[in-house]
Amino acid sequence: MRGLSSLRCMTGFVAMVLAQNAVAAVLILEGAAPQPANPGPAMTTPSPAQREPVPANQEILRPAAAPVEAAPPSTEAVAPPPASPSDLSTVKLTNPAEIAIDMLPGQTVSIGSRVSFRITSKRPGYLVLIDIDANGHLSQIYPTTASLVQTSKPNGNFMKAGTLTIPLATGQNGATEYVVTPPKGNAMVVAVLSAQPVQLLDLPDAPPGARSQSDVLAYLVERTSELRIPDDATSRLRENRWSFNAKPYSIQ
Repeated sequence: MRGLSSLRCMTGFVAMVLAQNAVAAVLILEGAAPQPANPGPAMTTPSPAQREPVPANQEILRPAAAPVEAAPPSTEAVAPPPASPSDLSTVKLTNPAEIAIDMLPGQTVSIGSRVSFRITSKRPGYLVLIDIDANGHLSQIYPTTASLVQTSKPNGNFMKAGTLTIPLATGQNGATEYVVTPPKGNAMVVAVLSAQPVQLLDLPDAPPGARSQSDVLAYLVERTSELRIPDDATSRLRENRWSFNAKPYSIQ
């Protein structure tokens, strides 16, 4: 998994994630052009008296202007088009638990603002939240590795049927906050509910052919649905029941 998440998790009083910006510089050196090894004969301009007269009825031929070559097309990577509700409706989401997700205080946020999520499910399960930023990068924002280390529960991301608000009210020292970070643009948060214990998803990189966030979402759902969960009794891999839902939002 690579890329930056548009939602950054902060645990306690000190941010656990530090962003590093790499700065590249290009230096152009200008100087005198080198002289040719064997210069040709000097070109002189004839005086007006040496020029041959041009008949009045004869046009003066001038050399045609050199054609201007078109600039080569840009090879810079183009970010996926922004997601919209109509885009997301084209993705088939398996959702037997009828899980739903809302972003608080709303779906339009600004960089530096704090947000929370309200999840409703008609079935119990193990909740995972995935953020897809405006560039199509995938990041797991709940549960985080830091929260899993701090909690004393073996399955701290288990939720009962009903409504759950993330972040949890775990006390001052263990509180987790979600702070909006760049890039600006349209993004989405995906709620994943597993019937079997799952805490961390091995998120794939978006395929090169993904041209929109709906393509990234469809790829995420497909890859996650293919995961097999070890059976506690037999240690054999078995299929799992997954539920998915997504909520688009905009960072301004």
